[in-house]
Amino acid sequence: MNTTHTEGRHLNDDLIKRIRDFNRYYTVWLEVMNKEYLETGFSWAESRVLFEIHICPGINATGLCEHLNMDKSYISRILMKFEKRGLLTRELMPGSKGLKKIWLTGAGEKIAHQINRNGNQQIVEKLKMLDEDSCIKLCEAMECIKKVLSESEKGGERE
Repeated sequence: MNTTHTEGRHLNDDLIKRIRDFNRYYTVWLEVMNKEYLETGFSWAESRVLFEIHICPGINATGLCEHLNMDKSYISRILMKFEKRGLLTRELMPGSKGLKKIWLTGAGEKIAHQINRNGNQQIVEKLKMLDEDSCIKLCEAMECIKKVLSESEKGGERE
């Protein structure tokens, strides 16, 4: 069996295949590949950026890039699109040499609430056939995945 060696850790081809298989399944299950995520008119990436600004008001573009692990130019294009549509405003941070805090406008907040509401409804619809014990087991498995992955990252946990 082939093994990939990285920094002293061994991942064999079977483990890699199983992880990638789950990732493919889960992204399809969440419907993130659709052109319009959660009926917002925005892609998954755009929706995620908008929602991140909602939960971190006053964040700057660099903070968005770091927190979401997204390319600066991609974030910049998304922010320009949102600004043109009146969904956000930027405020120069005093003494920052050009850094700007980002805030959602009322229209942006309305979409953020729609994302949250539709996301909650999506989960309800997809899991409504499961009993409470199964939902608890699913959440525990997800928490385990998050814990293992966050422990493996340098720099600590991501949320």
